[in-house]
Amino acid sequence: MGGVSAAAVIAVTRDPFAVAAAGLAGAALAAAVRALSGDAPAALVAAVLAPLLVVASFAEHHLVHVTPLLANAAIAWTIVELARTSTAPLVALLPAIIAAVLEPAAVALVPIAGTRLVTAPWNRPKWAIAVPVAGGLAVMLAIIAAGASDGPLGAIGLRWFGPAHSIGAPVLAHQVGDALGPLAAVAAIAGLALVAKLRLAELAVVSCAIGALLVDLRAGSTGGATLAIAGLCAALAIGRFGATIRLPSIQAVAGSTAAMMLLVPPAWTVILR
Repeated sequence: MGGVSAAAVIAVTRDPFAVAAAGLAGAALAAAVRALSGDAPAALVAAVLAPLLVVASFAEHHLVHVTPLLANAAIAWTIVELARTSTAPLVALLPAIIAAVLEPAAVALVPIAGTRLVTAPWNRPKWAIAVPVAGGLAVMLAIIAAGASDGPLGAIGLRWFGPAHSIGAPVLAHQVGDALGPLAAVAAIAGLALVAKLRLAELAVVSCAIGALLVDLRAGSTGGATLAIAGLCAALAIGRFGATIRLPSIQAVAGSTAAMMLLVPPAWTVILR
């Protein structure tokens, strides 16, 4: 799926860095779906759907650029590492930091990955307890910088978040619905409800979804993090829907049919340009 995602964006951009970033994002999103939903046939269909849906959404909204693609690749790889049992929890911290630097909506991943450092079964160093504390301070910095209009914090907010064009929640809900389309929006909401669990990987998804919406409220438009998390959640919903069918072959057919219903609208929009 990484290769397919990279090949798909060649139709949109010839930037080799953007193509490589799309490949990383596609591979990471597919791996995240597998990590959260298992190996059932419907889950495999969902793992194919997630990167294609996100790449098509990015292309539709002119977001096929290095920074948003790398940010969402880092978000997805953090989710993957948090979902699996590991005796090397530092592996999850690196993509979490990269995601937080590139995308403020993902800043909560740092304290979540820091919590893994403290709770994982490994030879924990003494400094590990400082990581979730530092992550919490980073979240506070993001909140304050987002609301600052001048001074050093305002400069950080402008550099990190971009210009502010605040809108209300009803306007944002309308924008997100238009950006995703009705079917994908319903599937994303259902998928988000499915991952509302007290496990670190699921908490990472929910925190990024909340952070993405808050960033969009400030920016006044739907961003790449919202589209990526929505695509991931929609794919998880499709996987869970297909998994309710007992026959594996029917699972794949039902999942593929539902996936095509979500994928065709954004892909068709891009093709017609």
